[in-house]
Amino acid sequence: MVNSRKSLSPDPVPVVESILRRAVSSGERLVLGLSGGLDSVVLLHVLKRISPAVGSSLSCLHVNHKISPNASVWAKFCSDLCERWHIPLKVVEIDISPHLSSGTEAAARIARYAAFEKVAAEHIVLAQHQDDQAETLLLQLFRGAGLKGASAMGEATRLKGRTVLRPLLGISRQALEAYAQQNRLEWISDESNLDQRFDRNFVRHSLFPLIGERFPAFRETLARSSHHFSEAALLLDELAAIDAMGAIIGKTLKASRLRELSKERAKNLLRHYLAENDIRMPSGRRLDEMLKQLSVTRQDAAMSIAHDGFEIKCYRGLICIVEPLPPCSGLCRVWHGESRMPVPELGGELIFEEGGDGLDPSRLIEPVTVRVREGGERFRPAQNRPEKSLKNLFQEYGIPPWQRSRLPLLYCGERLVWVPGMGFDPQYRAQKGWIPRWEPISS
Repeated sequence: MVNSRKSLSPDPVPVVESILRRAVSSGERLVLGLSGGLDSVVLLHVLKRISPAVGSSLSCLHVNHKISPNASVWAKFCSDLCERWHIPLKVVEIDISPHLSSGTEAAARIARYAAFEKVAAEHIVLAQHQDDQAETLLLQLFRGAGLKGASAMGEATRLKGRTVLRPLLGISRQALEAYAQQNRLEWISDESNLDQRFDRNFVRHSLFPLIGERFPAFRETLARSSHHFSEAALLLDELAAIDAMGAIIGKTLKASRLRELSKERAKNLLRHYLAENDIRMPSGRRLDEMLKQLSVTRQDAAMSIAHDGFEIKCYRGLICIVEPLPPCSGLCRVWHGESRMPVPELGGELIFEEGGDGLDPSRLIEPVTVRVREGGERFRPAQNRPEKSLKNLFQEYGIPPWQRSRLPLLYCGERLVWVPGMGFDPQYRAQKGWIPRWEPISS
């Protein structure tokens, strides 16, 4: 029997105003992602009406993906619209080519969100609506996504210290069209939205009409399912936070904790650890392989797994995520007494402070240089310690192998006088002197 219940959708104005009043404080800035399409034009019209009452300033960002031959026309439409409505607009051109291996749609999304990360505002507002939510859920299910993927989009999420608001998720496209017609709004249409070679367009134009004939309220019911998935995903996050207690220390994760847990909880903890470090989630198969390698690694072994442009390493039972840096052998920089000495080749900065128990200024009469390990270096870290090879000292102090070639070594002439994490050569030590400190920018 065909379900004849009609799909209903509320008026967007009170819905958007209610969401903004909950999420936005007076004086905070809103930036709307304005494409010029129906959804974003309607949302701009709504925000223009209610943002003064909420006490927020409003501006727009138009991202030109440079994909369509009509891209410049769309940018001009947005410029003219914002000028007519007296709303500030910034147009940004992006290059999606570095991300094309993920597909055109994904590449555009990655580059677009990179542009959003740079806006000067507390809140980014996007015009995704109920139909978009349903499309996303179905696509994620077709791809075999887990709970987080099936949770689809959230009404309020975080992006690099900003809130991303999607206040139209409870509004259908049909309701947005009715609002636009009632208010005599104009918008542009992206010709690529009709190309069913793209999965999302196939779902929108072929699947949805068919599903709607049998289940008219499917958009709302899919939204409820997405909400249930989101609640379950939050419970998994809470479980991961419990499992992470005492196991995640700073940027490291104890490999032994993965071995203590069941496979399912260990995978959940590993996902949590990657997410905490802003690392893209691997596929299920890839995550299984990571867990297998990290779980069987011996306590004294060193290992590395490449993923998402980073290296997941394990040394002495501690897992950490490292951003690869190019080799820098032969580095030699002269220190001229400045308090701060950036060393971008090593991904950090040397800071020199005057105080007690440091390098004796009266002994630093020869050129003081910053170098990197080349092999064969020897060092004496304390008065009561013998001189040893730097290689043995690195092992003794537990400094991971990938850090050893990227630590700044301080020389006075040809004598090694300071090593980060070890201290000073006792012959160059004074009760009052220079205290170096290494501040890495990337791990």
